[in-house]
Amino acid sequence: MQALRKRVPFAFKSEDGQDDQVVLDEQEQAQLVEEIKDHSATSNQHNRIALQVMLALSTLLHFIYWLSDRRSPLFAIFPPSSHDPASNAPVPFSGILTYIAILTHVNLSLLVHPRHVVIAGWAIHPIGFTETFAWSAICPVVTIYTGKAWQTTVWWCISAIMTSIVYVVHMWIRKADRDVTELENLQYRAPGA
Repeated sequence: MQALRKRVPFAFKSEDGQDDQVVLDEQEQAQLVEEIKDHSATSNQHNRIALQVMLALSTLLHFIYWLSDRRSPLFAIFPPSSHDPASNAPVPFSGILTYIAILTHVNLSLLVHPRHVVIAGWAIHPIGFTETFAWSAICPVVTIYTGKAWQTTVWWCISAIMTSIVYVVHMWIRKADRDVTELENLQYRAPGA
């Protein structure tokens, strides 16, 4: 019987820096996993709320832009150069591009906090991140192609930047969920612990 390998249970290291290893019984493990799961769920919810607020503010800025003279709002902070007035003019089809940017923000909002949205009997589902990245790249490409000022190009990059931020945070949330699931699978039986 000596040839059998001894099972080494999961050991929890104490926080005081000592190398004491404490073997947790099933109830203590379940309690620890639940605490970690609750902390992860709270953190994920805070991340989702922060993203929703950020997306709402960006959508509001785009809506205000839609109602304005359609010059880059960054011109208020960084005045345009006066030597090339054509590059400082609004982008052609800026109304359509603003509509695309707003729809991109709405799609990102649905990706951040999925819910069942039904409008006029039609279920609304978000498109994936790959398609969202493609749609958010349309506006900056148009500004570069038409030779607009850098302030205009940066303004139109906001949708792509927002898509990138949402994608990164979404991956963090998914990784946290996977880590909690893996932690649940690591539970062991330690009779008498």
